[in-house]
Amino acid sequence: MNKSKAIVKQATFLAVAGIVVRIIGVLYRSPLTHMIGAEGNGYYSTAYNIYALVLMLSSYSIPTAISKLISEKLALNQYDYADKIFHCAVIYITVISGVAALLAFILAPLIVTKNAVFALRILCPTIFLSGLVGVLRGYFQAHSTTVYTSISQILEQIFNAVVSILAAWIFIQPYLNADPTLRASQGAGGSALGTGAGVLIALLFMVVMYILKGRHLVDRIDPDPYTETNRQIVQSILAIVTPIIISTCVYNLVATFDMYVFYGVVGDSVRNIKLFGVYSGEFTPLMNVPVALASAMSTATIPAISGSYALENFREVKENINSSISVTMLVLIPSAFGLATLSYPIMGLLFPQPETLAMASMVLKIGAPGVIVYGLSTLTNGILQAIGEVKVPLHNAVVSLITHLVILFVALLLLPKSLKDLSLYVLAMASTAYALQMCIMNQRALRRIVRYKMTWRRTFILPILASTIMSIVVYVVYRGLFAITHMVFIPLVVSVVAGIVVYFAIVIYLYKDHLEELNNIPMMDKITRRIFSN
Repeated sequence: MNKSKAIVKQATFLAVAGIVVRIIGVLYRSPLTHMIGAEGNGYYSTAYNIYALVLMLSSYSIPTAISKLISEKLALNQYDYADKIFHCAVIYITVISGVAALLAFILAPLIVTKNAVFALRILCPTIFLSGLVGVLRGYFQAHSTTVYTSISQILEQIFNAVVSILAAWIFIQPYLNADPTLRASQGAGGSALGTGAGVLIALLFMVVMYILKGRHLVDRIDPDPYTETNRQIVQSILAIVTPIIISTCVYNLVATFDMYVFYGVVGDSVRNIKLFGVYSGEFTPLMNVPVALASAMSTATIPAISGSYALENFREVKENINSSISVTMLVLIPSAFGLATLSYPIMGLLFPQPETLAMASMVLKIGAPGVIVYGLSTLTNGILQAIGEVKVPLHNAVVSLITHLVILFVALLLLPKSLKDLSLYVLAMASTAYALQMCIMNQRALRRIVRYKMTWRRTFILPILASTIMSIVVYVVYRGLFAITHMVFIPLVVSVVAGIVVYFAIVIYLYKDHLEELNNIPMMDKITRRIFSN
């Protein structure tokens, strides 16, 4: 199996897990939202955004950093050095994430609204646990296996979903006849408890896998000795980890800053909290379902690209970059078209609150292009980090974030009071513009550093053409079946299946002269071989 295909195979494990995780996330948010309401969603989202910010500052990028450092040493046969990096990373993350969790707990009343403090404090221990999970996932990913990471993610989300719903139900029982705001706050706390339970299960699973499999992932033949001290190893970890953590933090700060800008300009009334709850609790989770592929591809490419780059095999580096981007766009482009085309039935099925359904549907339609640019910017961030250019994504993220905040602030400020509900759509459009700027700047960096040039026709134009035809078919099938059945679920499922079949049929025809790109997708080589052998 060639390296490009191996990367896609590992990315597929992660992508399937990521998509399953996000589907579970979307499904459990529906009954949870019904239980705690849009207001409870708003409080949970407020607490979660701060939790995510602290997590990013302390440990979010640890899997990426550890994967890069260890994979480079494995490529050079420095196995003992790789193990030492892992042990030092555990000590590093224990200290950093432990302090971060404690500070977040103490400062909670100062950094979130009163009714979100309860949820944030419940989330604080999860910051510590997530750091340890990240180190273990990075270790396995460096050894080019994403299976354990994938399983741990699915286990994490299953326990998250179950505990979130049960805890929210238990927490709100004493307040059923009390103030709705207090009930919503307690429900948000229950949802937060589920997040922690999921991470704890994931940590236990990864620890067991490390004990059973940890040192048996590679044949330790002819190892090269190392002379670095623990202090020097920690310094090298910091030199790589710090820029990656900061750049990832800045890249993901958009959600937190959006929250503060939104509340600062339009106010934090119950109505506006509900609006932001629609954006962050309904729209964003749906957008993250297809973007899971880009995150998975980024994770899977880092060990291969880091190893090739350490060996100065630049041709292989460019081949891996091209393969990962092409496969990712082949999936994300039709996903964006599909979400836009079926936005109303999707939102109607998952979040059928009459008060916000129309707005949720429209924000999904408007924000759907963000799937493409967020996916591409996520992937190119990982590629740049894999080749050691950890400061480039940081610079690009800072510039894009500043531009984004200026655009968002001005746009929200100019909205008349009678049209403040349109702030949801402004959020979606500004977020897409942010990711688009990141894509452009990252592509320029890749072109300058490794002389990589995108094949625009095969990477974008052909998938867009196939997706356009697919969207027409999907719309016609859905509307026709809905007119006959007056149901949502069956027409939605049938139209999605029809869209997938039509899309890949068109793609196979359009790529008949470039089957090597399609054949990197698992099982696709068997399909194309059967089609073109007849």
